[in-house]
Amino acid sequence: MNTLVKTSLIVAATGVVGVGLISSQASADSYKSDLKNKGELTVGLEGTYAPFSYKNKSGKLVGYDVDVAKAVAKEMGLKPVFVETKFDSLVAGLDANKYDVVYNDMGKTKEREKNYAFGGQYLNSEAVILVKKDSDIKTVKDLKGKKAAQTTSSNYGQAAKKNKAELVSAPGFAEALDLVSSGKADATLNADDAWSIYKKEHPKTDLKAIRTDDLDSSGAAPMLNKKDKQLAKEITKAQDKLKEDGTLTKLSKQYFDKDLSGSKDDKKD
Repeated sequence: MNTLVKTSLIVAATGVVGVGLISSQASADSYKSDLKNKGELTVGLEGTYAPFSYKNKSGKLVGYDVDVAKAVAKEMGLKPVFVETKFDSLVAGLDANKYDVVYNDMGKTKEREKNYAFGGQYLNSEAVILVKKDSDIKTVKDLKGKKAAQTTSSNYGQAAKKNKAELVSAPGFAEALDLVSSGKADATLNADDAWSIYKKEHPKTDLKAIRTDDLDSSGAAPMLNKKDKQLAKEITKAQDKLKEDGTLTKLSKQYFDKDLSGSKDDKKD
């Protein structure tokens, strides 16, 4: 093979590789055109659900989900923008493209996966039944025929419904606890970690937690519109990096005093 032919083949091969790299990068960056606002990652959350997203004494929005979303946006080279709304309106807001992603301790359920895309799991929290201290509810089976205060579209609300409880609508966790405490509801299902924070802030509460293996642990993941699968992949990549460098573990220990950042298969402290 003469020198001219060899040179031509090398140039051609280099061109193919170059085109492949450009094409690959273009595919990876395709999600950017789907963002609500250029250069921003718009995040939907409650803002009233400690320790996931809530206002501190200075009125600043803080929480595990808030800090995870900020770290993810930074990793992706985007500015985080937060939109607060009630839980039962979060999904509707996502449908209406009011934000790119929901970070709100959202359980990745089979039912939700039919209509929405999810990023990787970034939190694993145990579910508990919260009742008055003198309640006769001891197990999940005792929920049958009882009133459960829930945000009705949540995975906790669906779990209560599955166990034959009558749902009493509550806009958020604190309101659900108030309904149980006042006797307007018999129980509420929620994350053990949210309860732990509430109990620290309300040491004289008349409520208690029932821990049971009959409730699935809540594996939270960022939720997106079904069409935004590439964005979900990029968010997952960012989360994976934050897991590897210890950022998620650090944030988890900051808010929960233990590492809950792994998957359901990871053992917790």
